[in-house]
Amino acid sequence: MNSSSEVRSERAFGAAEALLAHLHPREDAGAAVQTLREHFGSADAAFRADAHALESLGLRADDALLLSRLTELSRRVQGMRFERHPRLARLREASDYLVALYHGLQVERFYLLCLDARGRLRERILLQEGTSDGALFSLRRMLAETLRAGADAVIISHNHPGLTLRPSRDDLACTLEAIRALTAVGVPLLDHVIVAGRQAVSLRLNGFIPADQWLAQRPEHRLLYGWLEEDSPGDA
Repeated sequence: MNSSSEVRSERAFGAAEALLAHLHPREDAGAAVQTLREHFGSADAAFRADAHALESLGLRADDALLLSRLTELSRRVQGMRFERHPRLARLREASDYLVALYHGLQVERFYLLCLDARGRLRERILLQEGTSDGALFSLRRMLAETLRAGADAVIISHNHPGLTLRPSRDDLACTLEAIRALTAVGVPLLDHVIVAGRQAVSLRLNGFIPADQWLAQRPEHRLLYGWLEEDSPGDA
């Protein structure tokens, strides 16, 4: 772990110790947490473990269940920072939203974000969880969901649980296929954002796909052209 990860991990272990001490003031919460620290190495790994694994290390069954749900609880709390239909008209806004959405997930999920003409999230659709036969998602389903939601523009995103920042060949190939398919129905793809831990990687910003291929989708589309700007177009 780097220093910032170590600090976050120790803070999380400290919070867990405080919680256990509050629940069982006459027991040694520090010893229980130290066992987790020694066995898992990091709070992230410890709180991703299932309740049975935690219970096998000597925790009470109800405490093990509580600690095993902390990551999910944290993800939900982070998601509460956003309204139901947040404005995602620029990369920075979407990155913040997606990092919260994927927080702590250890399974790959592929989402389609459908936006209205002002860049607000109309609908979030889980296209696939994990991978199947090497395909990241179904183009047919992506198109069907885009049209059903009445999207003016869309974003696609998935996470890398292994924390790899660089997109794979499959990531690039599916993005190009999505651009071609969506161009045919007149809905531009604003970006493909990959989330690895607390970092969001934009395929568009980082030039993994040439800029002209993005902009050629709908040359007049203001969300498409304003995506990388600091100030969001419209809806001030």
